[in-house]
Amino acid sequence: MNNSLNTEQNNNKQGLSGIVENTIFNVIIQLLILASAIAFVLETEPELEEYKFYFLIADWSFLILFTIEYVLRIYSAPDKKAFIFSFFGLVDLIAILPSLVLIPGLGHLPGFHVLRILRFLRVFRIFKATRFILAVDRMIEALGEVKRELLALVILSTMMVYLSACGIYYFEKVAQPEHFGTIPKSMWWAIVSLTTIGYGDVYPVTPGGKVFTAFVALIGVGLIAIPSGLLASVLTEARVEERLEEEHENRDS
Repeated sequence: MNNSLNTEQNNNKQGLSGIVENTIFNVIIQLLILASAIAFVLETEPELEEYKFYFLIADWSFLILFTIEYVLRIYSAPDKKAFIFSFFGLVDLIAILPSLVLIPGLGHLPGFHVLRILRFLRVFRIFKATRFILAVDRMIEALGEVKRELLALVILSTMMVYLSACGIYYFEKVAQPEHFGTIPKSMWWAIVSLTTIGYGDVYPVTPGGKVFTAFVALIGVGLIAIPSGLLASVLTEARVEERLEEEHENRDS
């Protein structure tokens, strides 16, 4: 009897797995994701305040539908724990959590209402579309292969922010004490300069500060280019290997 029960459960899981992986089902989910993203944007318009009740209904609907889908995917997954902590499993969970503020009582808890702003993260589930899922997986694998290099880059960037803040503090502390009077104040300038954003709200006025800024800007260009080069190299290698595997499979068939 236990064997027949297990067989029936396995058949049910396989049936549900076939449904949640079905192309039509996934297309419907993608349309719901887009609809929830559009609703989130429109809800911020003051002119649409009169439709607040309808936005609330839509929120409830999205919460129920996404929760059902999430539960179905967990139930039909061969390895439930692996799915829950996988990239797309976490994205599915993020799509649900922000809407939990709709549940009476929870939305009034301190800090819980902040979850509503995370609703826009639902749009990242678009990557689950068949065409994009391989590209996302490839990028995740690429990040894993260069994680040591990226960690080293983060440490180097932190050191450069510190050294740049110290340097500009030395050059500008007398001329602009309101902006560079302390090293912590100078760190904002260092971050903006090293990332080559250059807002222009804070800038050096002394000759020494200007020369120092030029060196910092050049270093910043290099720091920005390094991770781009690393990822581009790994992604290119992964793409070449994938093409070679496809050609090998085609020859075998």
